[in-house]
Amino acid sequence: MRNLRARATLSSLVYAFPLTLAILGLFAACASAPGHPAPEHPDWIRIGVTTKDEVIQRYGQPDLVIASTDGDTVVYRPTASAPSAPRVEIPIVQAGPLGSSTTRMQTINPGLDANDVNTKMKGRLRSEIRIRYDARGLVQELSPP
Repeated sequence: MRNLRARATLSSLVYAFPLTLAILGLFAACASAPGHPAPEHPDWIRIGVTTKDEVIQRYGQPDLVIASTDGDTVVYRPTASAPSAPRVEIPIVQAGPLGSSTTRMQTINPGLDANDVNTKMKGRLRSEIRIRYDARGLVQELSPP
């Protein structure tokens, strides 16, 4: 009788453990679903207060401008941190067959982020944003695409 009860308990644990893992995985997947990202609204942009010049000073010129009679709508897309650096190669001389020498090129890495060429932009976007301005150049709406 005791052996039967232990076997039943073990059997229920064997089935309950994968079921528990599956439910926890489902909850984790729902919490981090890629279809529902948190919208990126920069904290420093205030509707009705922030001007077009302030946004341009922070993010640079927009990637797309949609002109209308009520005001412009601009689109800013994420930018790369810096353009890719060209490969740096140096010649290496080695001893070759029969007393001759051979030369080959070896790629070197001069350093990570040795020179940041994109220093004039202060803000970095992680996702695309749209900003609608009124005729005076004040922010009227801030939204993800």
